[in-house]
Amino acid sequence: MNARSAQANGRVELPSVLAFERKLEVSDGLMYAGVWGDDESPARDQEWAKIAITPRLNRSTISSYNTKDNDKSKPNPVAAENDDANLPAGNDTLRVSFSLRIIGCLGKPFACNSPKFENAIVNKVKEFKGDNGDGLSDLAYRYAYNIANGRFLWRNRVCAEKLRIDVRSDDIKEPLTFNARDFDLNDFERNSNDGNLQKLADIFKRGLASEDDFVFIEVDAYVKLGDKQHVFPSQEMNMGEKKKVLFKLDDCAAIHNVKIGNALRTIDTWYADNAEFPIAAEPFGAVTQRGEAYRKSRNDLYTLMLTWLNGDEVDENGKNYVVANLIRGGVFGGKDE
Repeated sequence: MNARSAQANGRVELPSVLAFERKLEVSDGLMYAGVWGDDESPARDQEWAKIAITPRLNRSTISSYNTKDNDKSKPNPVAAENDDANLPAGNDTLRVSFSLRIIGCLGKPFACNSPKFENAIVNKVKEFKGDNGDGLSDLAYRYAYNIANGRFLWRNRVCAEKLRIDVRSDDIKEPLTFNARDFDLNDFERNSNDGNLQKLADIFKRGLASEDDFVFIEVDAYVKLGDKQHVFPSQEMNMGEKKKVLFKLDDCAAIHNVKIGNALRTIDTWYADNAEFPIAAEPFGAVTQRGEAYRKSRNDLYTLMLTWLNGDEVDENGKNYVVANLIRGGVFGGKDE
């Protein structure tokens, strides 16, 4: 159906200008080194040292497919010069620290050149939220779960001996503490009755349900890896260069805010029946590491959003997915006919 016939039938169509502001505003994650000690948790008040980025000059072999026989014994120029990051000697624990603003006014576009579409999306999201924001409970719970399980640590989480997450907010007197091993990366049901998890989910719900306010939290993750072990900051997109460049802020190794944000919104298990793992909420369910888009046509953001706005049947999972994309934010406008 083209735009003219759609308008004649009174159906809501995708505007040519449409954008939503991000509602989970994450800082970069700074990486520090310290000592876990003999207790169940590391001492928070010890002196945590910035982790430095170290250049490495190495000789390595070529291992790529279809290498010619004459080249197989040559050094690999791509791996000759790369950045690296480690815990300093005498330190066995990584601390990753970031902050997060959970922003309200959900559903109202930042830019939209169709009043009809804007009214429809605002009303649908208001209806979805409910009077007390209870419609956001599932989304808020899943965002909270991805903090409790330490998903935002990415590779730094693998094979860690101990994993502790602390969350602070003005809304709570004492930090919320989580043993990240108690929470699963693929199943949001494991340990779902944890009291601190429920408190953190309530914080997310309160921030997202607000009309013109926000909630601010600070997160510290403590990861016991072992003395002098590798840590994994974000890798920069180093276009035109072959060497690996790691991200740092003020000479401190760090994880990109975008990478942390991607981990927090890895909540979409609605893309398929019996989904084996969650993916990040994206318009087409794209997972670049796997070279796959899990939400093809008729199951993507645009189809489900317009179906919902036009009063056709969309189940609760589909609505959760659409609202998760609005929380993600982005430019979603269509093309003029």
